[in-house]
Amino acid sequence: MKTSLLALALVGAFVAGLATAGVAGYGPLAYISYHIIVSQQQGQAQVIPAHINLGNLTAGEKGNTTATAVINISSNGTYTIDLLHADKLQKVFSNFTVELKINNNTITLTPENDSANVKLASGSYNVSILIIFQVSQHPKGDLNVNQEPLLIIHPQGDNTNS
Repeated sequence: MKTSLLALALVGAFVAGLATAGVAGYGPLAYISYHIIVSQQQGQAQVIPAHINLGNLTAGEKGNTTATAVINISSNGTYTIDLLHADKLQKVFSNFTVELKINNNTITLTPENDSANVKLASGSYNVSILIIFQVSQHPKGDLNVNQEPLLIIHPQGDNTNS
């Protein structure tokens, strides 16, 4: 019984000490975040994506925006770049053109022509992205999009990501 009371008193003192430390301003001394990149499989690409925000748009509004992404290709090959959500884009935009510049190659994608191939050697590439758009006079469908994938790259013939 005395042992139980002693253990209970020690736990109570410990909890009281924690509460006192919290009131006295003690708190986390450090936070940590990290991302470990595992070795890539043959034909895989590491991608640092561009984040594009067209902002608030109105019917009929037109404009353009630019961004840059980075891809690191681990092996020579032909890669396919796909414009995603073509049906959704056609319902909202009367014109939506994406022009990509990669290693002296220019690729133009639209909802009607939403896929292209490019031959790349292993290495790191900056990808310049130009989007030219005009909102439809009567847009319909999904009118609010937040951080939705727009473009993907994958080895030719690998349709697991599309």
